[in-house]
Amino acid sequence: MDRAEPARRQPASSRPVDETTDRRIGVLFVCLGNICRSPLAEGAFHHVLAERGLADRFRVDSAGISDFHEGEPPDRRAIAVAKARGIDISGQRSRPVQTGDFLDFDWILAMDGANLTALDGRAPDHATAHVGLLLEVAEGRPAAVPDPYYDGPAEFDAVLDMVTAAAERLADRLTQAVDQAAGGVPPKRRST
Repeated sequence: MDRAEPARRQPASSRPVDETTDRRIGVLFVCLGNICRSPLAEGAFHHVLAERGLADRFRVDSAGISDFHEGEPPDRRAIAVAKARGIDISGQRSRPVQTGDFLDFDWILAMDGANLTALDGRAPDHATAHVGLLLEVAEGRPAAVPDPYYDGPAEFDAVLDMVTAAAERLADRLTQAVDQAAGGVPPKRRST
């Protein structure tokens, strides 16, 4: 990415997770309009957590940088590819990122660099959320989840593959860190 990193951000791979075991880990997925990528990521993560019996350990949501689609359901193509894999995202509704999200969620995960830059610009000085790229936090690679909006069903399917793989790794990473903290070595908490 061709942008300067804000001084308050630390590399996603070294960010701590949750400092307590008595509350749910909040994860917010973010894309531009909250109708394609972030609803698919939210749905995939919910699905992974449910399969593993971990749903009660997390609070998961998605939001958009813009309010263009506020109150709208996900794109029909996103709903269709998710439904074909047994994931129901039809009840989701688009909402924009709010200032309170930076305090209410532990992790705010952007789908691409432009989303990440916008999040960095909106984060209040007292933010406690860890903000990063989904694929960097989950898989250690600073790559974008491509926007399928102007493409067809195959691209939506490819995005669902990508965010499902990331959801698997993210669930591993976050639950492992919390379990280690419960063993007596709590990770330190830093703001973004």
